[in-house]
Amino acid sequence: MTTSEALQKLRHYCAYQERSPFEVKRKLSLIKLPSKYHEEVITTLMEENFLDEYRFVEAFVKGKINQKHWAPRRIRAGLQEHRIPAVTISRIIASVDPDKVWKNALYLANRWLKSKTKEQLTAAMQRRGYSFEMINKAYQEAVSEHRI
Repeated sequence: MTTSEALQKLRHYCAYQERSPFEVKRKLSLIKLPSKYHEEVITTLMEENFLDEYRFVEAFVKGKINQKHWAPRRIRAGLQEHRIPAVTISRIIASVDPDKVWKNALYLANRWLKSKTKEQLTAAMQRRGYSFEMINKAYQEAVSEHRI
């Protein structure tokens, strides 16, 4: 595959949704472009604004908080899987609204209160990155809301 063919393919790949540089490198390996051209292709994609690490991080965090109801701890782990630098992760995690995290924890506790045992609910919320203290507090509040 030539560099121009790879660029065209990756422009479509990056235009579909925000991608991390790690995902693009993995895709370059999959399409079997020689590794000596990888940096050139990534640089071109960044110059053309198809690839932006910070934009990816913002979209990732927003999506995981709003759709998946993840807590900052799980988001940090997800970003580390994408090989995002620790400085960028710390900066974006610091900007996460604690009220939104609490509302998400309460939402999950209310949603799962009737269908899961306390242990199952705790385990499910821990997988999403919530601390035990926040899970316990959300559980207690959900129980008190449903008793009325």
